[in-house]
Order: sequence, then structure tokens, then C-alpha cells
Amino acid sequence: MKEQDFTKMQVDKSISINNTPYELSYTEQKTNNKLPELNNQAKLSEPEIISDEVIKTLLNLSADIITVLNEDGTILYESDSISSILGYEKEELIGKNAFTYVHKDDVTRVYNDFQKGILNPGKTIISSYRFRRSNGDYVFLESSGAKYGDKTNDKLVIISRDITSRIKTEKNINRLSTAVEQSSSTVVITDIDGKIEYVNKKFSELTGYSREEAVGGKTSILKSEETNDDVYRDLWTTILTGKVWQGVLKNRKKCGEYYWERIKISPVVDENDRITNFIALKDDITEEKKINEKLSQSLKEKELMLKEIHHRVKNNLQIVISLLNLQSASVDDVKLKNQLTISQNRVRSMALIHQHLYRSGDLSRIDMDEYILSLSSQLLSAFADHKDSMKITVDAKDIFFSIETAVPFGLLINELITNSLKHGFPGGKNGKIHIKLILLEENRYELYYCDSGIGMPFNIVNGHVVGFGMQLIDMLVSQLEGKIEHVPSKGTKYKIYFRGNNYQTRFQLS
Repeated sequence: MKEQDFTKMQVDKSISINNTPYELSYTEQKTNNKLPELNNQAKLSEPEIISDEVIKTLLNLSADIITVLNEDGTILYESDSISSILGYEKEELIGKNAFTYVHKDDVTRVYNDFQKGILNPGKTIISSYRFRRSNGDYVFLESSGAKYGDKTNDKLVIISRDITSRIKTEKNINRLSTAVEQSSSTVVITDIDGKIEYVNKKFSELTGYSREEAVGGKTSILKSEETNDDVYRDLWTTILTGKVWQGVLKNRKKCGEYYWERIKISPVVDENDRITNFIALKDDITEEKKINEKLSQSLKEKELMLKEIHHRVKNNLQIVISLLNLQSASVDDVKLKNQLTISQNRVRSMALIHQHLYRSGDLSRIDMDEYILSLSSQLLSAFADHKDSMKITVDAKDIFFSIETAVPFGLLINELITNSLKHGFPGGKNGKIHIKLILLEENRYELYYCDSGIGMPFNIVNGHVVGFGMQLIDMLVSQLEGKIEHVPSKGTKYKIYFRGNNYQTRFQLS
């Protein structure tokens, strides 16, 4: 490569390479293939000429790019590092105009900076910009340069460094910083003693404390007497041991107004796993609290209303039972009297459901074990002949039905027990009835019913019961979307498979 000729003259200028200052000095004679000699001010006590080879070696050892430009931006010299950073060989750039490689959006600003350097000899000019690599990609360079030469021979020595990684890091930091600052959640950063070091915009909007008022103060400025001290002790114990604390606090604004916050506080640790800060992410849930309180109050009111409805339905059914009882007392026909008694028992089975719901703490479901025992006791009282001679056992632990399932199921149990007491134990014969309810899978149940009586003959055709007055049982099983099986044995045994707790959804779809 043919290097440019430089005219040497004694000047008092300096440049810095890798933070080491050097003095530029020239002789008056002309030399060929020469670069300015550099005197290291830190090492030389008086001006001294350094050999060209030492200068070249020094320049080429630099990790940064060292460039010499003339007054129109033509490249006169490039150091060896140009290859590793930009991918060019020195020969490709010598004689080219440097501005043709600068990104079009940066070129005007960079040219203006260049002109400042030309017009201000000895003043270091710093500029950052995008420069095209040999593969067409752009990298960010930061260049510092100074002019040297006489009035007729202006040149700039420029030192450039690849700052692409730094720019990307700064952009990421700025992006994160902007996201935190503009977050709809309150962000607070403190030291390990709770002294506030940063708050975002939302903090000031919510609490009324400006950033200047908050930073340097303690988080206790938000503390209210509404929160128990045990909560704060648990908070500090948790985060000081390196764990994340989550909870809800009732805090106080600058104006004295109380508000609720859902808070998550995380420790920030350094490379040695030492806690240096705490960061709190907080959301104002005051309105959410108010809405929940209103909903809770509304649910309590509706629960009271439903209880009252069940109470009134039960009372109305009791009136129907009383009317049937009066009707039964006024007739002499034994068969009709028995039918009226059976009707009373059916109504009682429904009234009992509303009684259980009225007394229950959960209006959405009924405990079947308690219900069947109560219903059995009522039926035994209705059949005075069997009150002391019959024993009814129930196994339906931990099974609960909604009212949609409980009403037809209760009527079904009523009919089964009534049939057994009427037909299975003639003459008040002693006996037993066993009822077992099993959950097979979600919303699928098996009812096992058996008595020790004389048995009841009946036929099943296509899965439906016919004969001997059991059509009502078959109708109730169908309503439960089930099927009934007769198990041959001494006495009466049934297995009934049915669905439960799905009627509300089915009614809505229909």
C-alpha cells in the first residue's frame, strides 16, 4: 500500500489513544511514507522524535480504529483494527470518502461535527453514528477527533470505538425504564432499610407524594393504623430472608385518605447473593374492595331472601298437608283415606327439602344422609303400625344434591319406603330397610335399596316398571335420567343408576 506524504512542522497539539496522552511534533523537512511522531507526555520529559516504526506499531496495537482524514473527509490512513471491527482491508478504504459509509440518517449531523473539528483546531470533537460494515450491516461507532496541520493542510486524527453492544444495552435499559415509569402499577425501590430510592409516576398519582418528597424517605409514610403490626413484622421477616412477600395492605395517602393495595415485594441481590434493594409492585384495589363488599352484602341479602322463600314454601306445603289431613278426617272410605295419607307424605318429602335448605348454611346443596334419615323418620311416624317394628339404616355420607336433584330423588325415596311399609310387612311384621347412596363418578350415582319383607312382584319391560302401582317410581327414575334394576332375592332389592346436579344446566339449554 502506498501511504500518503505528510509535511512536518513543529506543532503543539495532543491526542489521546486508549486514555494515554501523546504530543504531536513535526520537523520542517519533507518525508515520504511518514506519519506524525508521537511523544508520550507521561514518559518523555522533553520533546523527542519517535521512529515511524514505533508509531505504526503503537497505532496498530490499539483495539480502537485510528483514522486520518483530510479536510473533505477523504480517508488517508486506517489502523489494522479496521479489519476486525468493520471487516474492511485498509486498502479498500484509503482514498474513499468516509461520509459515504455513514448511515443516511446520521450523515448530516456527523458532517456538522466534522466541520466543527476543522474550524476549531486542537478541540476534541466527539460524535456517535452508524457506520456500514463490509457485509452491509451497520454498527454504532463513537469517534473522538482533533485537527492538526497548517492553514493549507488541514487533517483530522480520529479514534473510533464500536459501541453497538452499549447502544443495545442502553436501549434495553431505556425501554425497561420507560415501561416501569409508565406502568399502571406502582413501583417502589428501597434500600435494605426501607429508605426509598425510586418511585414511578403512578406512585405520585396515587399517593399524592411527589418524587422529591418520597425519595430519601421511608415507606412508613404510607403506613396506616388500620393494618396490624404483625403484618409488617411478617413482611420484613420474609423479605430479609430473601423470600418474596405478597399481601394486601390498607395504606394512607398524603391527604389522609385510606386506600387498599395488593403488594408483591421481592429482594434484589448482587453477584454475591447479598440483598441490596427491595422492589415493590403494587396495585390499587380500593374499587375492587368496594365492589366485593357490595357483592358480599348483596349475596347476604339474597341468601336471607332465599331462606325466607324456602321457609314460606315449606309453610305453604304444610298448609297443603293440613288440608289433606282435614280431608282425610272427613271421609270414611278407608282406601281413599290411605290415598290421602300417601299424598300427605309426598308433600312432606318436598317440604322437608325446603326445611333443610332454610336451616342450611349452604343454599346450593342438601346433605342427603341427613335428609334421608329425616324423611325415613317422618314416614315411620305416618305408619303407626310400623313405628316400633321397623329399623331403617342409611349410608349416604358426603353426598350433596342441589334442589333440582333433591326434589325428584326425595319423592323416589318416599315411594320406595312407602311401598315397603304398605306391602312388604303385613300385620306389622318386624323388618329392616337399608338405603345406600354411592357416587360412581362425577354426577353419576347408584342408589341401593333393600328391605327384609315378603317382596313385591312386578315386571320390567324395556327398562320400565309396569304393574303393582309402581309407575310413579318409574317416572321419577326417568326424571333423574336413570334406570332401575330389580335384584332377585328374599325381600325387595333395587339398584337405581341416575344422574345428579345437572338439571339447572339442562333447563337453561332447553
